[in-house]
Amino acid sequence: MPTLQAHVEPRLRWIARAGRLAARDPAEGLDRAVLRLRVWSGHAPDDIHAADPDPAWERHLHEALGVAWPCRVGHALGPVWTDISLRLARRGFRMGRGTYGGWDDGDQALARAVWCLTAHLGAEEVIETGVARGVTSSVILEALERRRAGHLWSIDLPALDPDLHVQIGAAVAPERRPRWSYVRGTSRQRLQRLLGPGPIDLFVHDSLHTERNLRRELTVAWPALRPGGAIVADDIERNGAFEAFARAHPSARAIVARADDGVARFGILLKPR
Repeated sequence: MPTLQAHVEPRLRWIARAGRLAARDPAEGLDRAVLRLRVWSGHAPDDIHAADPDPAWERHLHEALGVAWPCRVGHALGPVWTDISLRLARRGFRMGRGTYGGWDDGDQALARAVWCLTAHLGAEEVIETGVARGVTSSVILEALERRRAGHLWSIDLPALDPDLHVQIGAAVAPERRPRWSYVRGTSRQRLQRLLGPGPIDLFVHDSLHTERNLRRELTVAWPALRPGGAIVADDIERNGAFEAFARAHPSARAIVARADDGVARFGILLKPR
């Protein structure tokens, strides 16, 4: 019985917090509840809502950007990734799938994509949705720092489990925080105002991976993206929004990549110049 109680009580507390969120923001509350039920059930979708990943996605991305392959800046990510891992380990946090209350840290393939895009686009205005422990945020910030230019705005509504709040942004080094603005709230509430008239150079989606949320973020971010800019969307296999958006914008270059651990897929959209 104590084991059952220890198992059930945290879920009941989460349901109570989700109910309070739903009272304030019904759509957000529903989206979070659906995704949490998937985590609790261990259910994985039967369909993969994404095209087959391109095994040479990194070379094709660099060709599309008009820069040399092999990448001239990619090697510098290795020490950055090691520093991120050590920073989290010193605080007792493991990296990987499901280690943030059932949610995931950014994968190394996703990190390589945002690292190279930030560098090769000469990005100065970067917006992301979803922060968690800030692994992807930290990669972007390190890439900006190497150019001594640019700023990252990160929109995130903290997890409903308050025990996870101490981990928010834990991967971001203190010396990189002057280039970083953490915007608390949902993308539904914050993204349009933050984008303003644009332009931005890079947009990264890694918030709630529901079809409705991803579709809305892509639709709002695309007009603010400068010609030649890029969008990166993580976990696109979970719904059909990325594929549908790419089909609706045939002049954009769409690339689908597989995460290094083989679990997820992410998509890249390059806006025509």
